[in-house]
Amino acid sequence: MVSFENGVLKIKQSEDNTARIIYEICFFVNAITLFAFNDVKFIGTATGILMLLAAMLLWIGRRAQRVIIPYNTVWYMAFTAYSALSCLWSSYLDANMASYFLRMVVIIAMITSVSIYIDTAEDLERLIKLYIFSMLVIVMMELLTVPFSEWTAGGMGSHFSGSNSNGVAFLVFCAELMAFYEFYSKGKKSYIILVILFVFFIILSSSRKSMFAALAGPMLFVLLMTYKKNYFFNILLVSGLAVLVVFYIMTDENAYNAIGKRITSMLNFWFENRHHKVDNSLYMRSYYIDLAKQMFAESPILGKGMGNFAKIIDNVYMLDGVYSHNNFWQILSELGLFGFVIYYSLYFVILVRLAKGAFINKSGTNMLFFTFMVLLLVLETGLVTYNSKMPHVVIAIAYAATYVGESDGRKYKYIEKNSMDE
Repeated sequence: MVSFENGVLKIKQSEDNTARIIYEICFFVNAITLFAFNDVKFIGTATGILMLLAAMLLWIGRRAQRVIIPYNTVWYMAFTAYSALSCLWSSYLDANMASYFLRMVVIIAMITSVSIYIDTAEDLERLIKLYIFSMLVIVMMELLTVPFSEWTAGGMGSHFSGSNSNGVAFLVFCAELMAFYEFYSKGKKSYIILVILFVFFIILSSSRKSMFAALAGPMLFVLLMTYKKNYFFNILLVSGLAVLVVFYIMTDENAYNAIGKRITSMLNFWFENRHHKVDNSLYMRSYYIDLAKQMFAESPILGKGMGNFAKIIDNVYMLDGVYSHNNFWQILSELGLFGFVIYYSLYFVILVRLAKGAFINKSGTNMLFFTFMVLLLVLETGLVTYNSKMPHVVIAIAYAATYVGESDGRKYKYIEKNSMDE
């Protein structure tokens, strides 16, 4: 409420609005600092915890009568507890293992805050837009940091942030898919500019996985939206645009240098000879996956212990800072079949509930995140995400989409004091 009293302009806000603004600032700061200040590790941790504290303020502002722990928080706690317990049979155990556990604790704080914040469809829409804006700022900071003459050198996303360009490009893909949803499903035409910008950034990142997702995401979303007007025309249009992007990548010298030659080398590796170093990066990644398979074969039920893939590779093969580049085999090698089933059980639940909302209730938001979860499963054949923070925030938003607007399917409710009195 805005008022003018005694010559002073005052803006009065409810406790709920104030807490909401605090949370949204914390969310934005966390998304930015997660990459922009990569060398200052505590900032990402601190802002992640602040997200939970801000969410609790929002919960108090709603005057909730009881504390509710969202189901996905319970799931993350169970997975984290098992991960910590795996230290008892770990092949190697040192102080570095504490960092893995701390990261999972911060992830729990962040995903819980998302589940508390999103109480209505309007909350979900706001957080989608806030995520898009956060990634837009990341993209602009990176583009402004890198000299224009070096844009096509590849690796865009790693300069300002200091992070792996593949990880940054993946999160930008998430924003691209959300922006496309706003354009295609909500009819907000201005968002197509953001889609183009995000795709351009992903091309400059040289990330083949994210490039695949950036093209496949809109195509799959349109393909699944069978009830959309002009369905077949839309399929042809988005497919044609994807073909144009690929044509541009393979024919423009700058785009080809940035990512086209990496796509060519990947195709050669797949279809010509996987046993020779046609593409050294793919050769090494295949080698790491094979090592993860060997570790899983040695301890299939319980695994080698949380974080032990890198420790074993370092101690046995003298390769420092290595990961398997495959989420499935990373979890199987470290946490065994038991940890694997725990981890992917949440994915299964989310996919089933999103499918119901997308195909039965015809929810565009549910279709958005159903598309995301399907592509995430594909991308995790080349990414390790189980202990990364922001991917789990997007998964938490997807989980929230499964209960928003479904009164009988809600996992928790906030009960106002006045409703208790009635």
